[in-house]
Amino acid sequence: MKLRHLVNKLSRLNLTKADREVAALKAQFRREDQKLLRQGRGEEIVLRNRRLMGIKDGATTRLVGWGGVRFE
Repeated sequence: MKLRHLVNKLSRLNLTKADREVAALKAQFRREDQKLLRQGRGEEIVLRNRRLMGIKDGATTRLVGWGGVRFE
């Protein structure tokens, strides 16, 4: 294994309490998003992500969001 691969893997470990909490919160959002997608409610995910990023409803923007979803 190359040293840079090892350093990269070590940097991804959640060693502090704050890192573990962030990772758990991200995993929770992912699970909720997958559940909504399976139910065919993807628009709710888009609206929630827009609100989390501070984009008002109906506003136009050229921002690219998570997973390659373009908000315009």
